[in-house]
Amino acid sequence: MITYKRIFVGSRCNNSCLYCNEKNRSRDPELSDIVAQMAHNGGLDSVELYGGELTLRRDLFSILDAARNQGFKRIKIVTNARALADINAAVKTVESGCYFFEVKVHHYQPGIHDYVTQVSGSLQQTVEGIRNLRRIDTLYQTPFSAFIGLRISISRQNYKDIGNVGLAFIPYKIDRIILSFDDSELEMSKALPHIHDAVNLCTLNRVWILTQRIPLCVMMGLEHHVSEIYHEPDGDYKKSKNCKKCFYDEVCPGMSTRYLDNFGFSELKPISESRHIEDIRSLCNEQD
Repeated sequence: MITYKRIFVGSRCNNSCLYCNEKNRSRDPELSDIVAQMAHNGGLDSVELYGGELTLRRDLFSILDAARNQGFKRIKIVTNARALADINAAVKTVESGCYFFEVKVHHYQPGIHDYVTQVSGSLQQTVEGIRNLRRIDTLYQTPFSAFIGLRISISRQNYKDIGNVGLAFIPYKIDRIILSFDDSELEMSKALPHIHDAVNLCTLNRVWILTQRIPLCVMMGLEHHVSEIYHEPDGDYKKSKNCKKCFYDEVCPGMSTRYLDNFGFSELKPISESRHIEDIRSLCNEQD
């Protein structure tokens, strides 16, 4: 799997999502700070730019130019894609060397999505941004196609319908889906049956799907869909003493500390055996 140099590009955003992990950061980095981080790439040839909303920065294309000049072969941005509802903005972003977009959504129904983002009309613009990214190669006869990942934020507002959220976006030719457990006030055990169903539904529809911030021990049978075995955990994680008894202790980062503040470790039960452990170890070793 590809390892990315992750760079925070600021907390400014045109959404105000209820479960955003980044909006309380006090300072947006200067362009020079971002370029300096790119220079210390640790030998990586891929960069992920996240916030906040990168497309709102006036120096967006200077940042993308700097990434190319630093030798990054892959440039990924985490975005709500609203600014890309302007086809010219979408084209210019792709022409600047960014072919990988991870688009954040909350639901396929405007009432629920826009409630979480706190911005009326935000879903419509996000969908139009996705459409534009997907049709650029057709409109402009480019020799490539953008990779569009979908990041669905699991919350109290959507967890019962999470499978249908994924299915609703598949017609837009989504390349990958990540189910991110972002609502630290939603009890994970309530959401897990719906998360398992969503993983199976998307797999049956031949769309690669991963989970984030969900420990391996509660994903039995679907462990290969836990994103943390493929790349470094996003955020702060912690383990309990019982985690040392689990087959997955060496490969699992544990539970998000924000979630633990509300619910503790009671939902985690050590796994005494697993037919997938060798596969999981191999996948983890490939990242070293």
